[in-house]
Amino acid sequence: MNTTIQIKQNTLEKLKRLKDIKNVSIYDELINKLIKIAHDISDSMFEIDEEKLSKFSESNRLDFRH
Repeated sequence: MNTTIQIKQNTLEKLKRLKDIKNVSIYDELINKLIKIAHDISDSMFEIDEEKLSKFSESNRLDFRH
């Protein structure tokens, strides 16, 4: 089953270039490769453990002025 998606022209141009770079013949293959790459990146790489962060203070700012 095929479907149609709407994207902006500049997005299409980027996909065309990336399709050539990744050496794939169809957009479906490219999109699946991009999904795999994105999926393999651990979500924890982008999460911040707020319990481990200390509050920023004026002394912190001064420490970095040297």
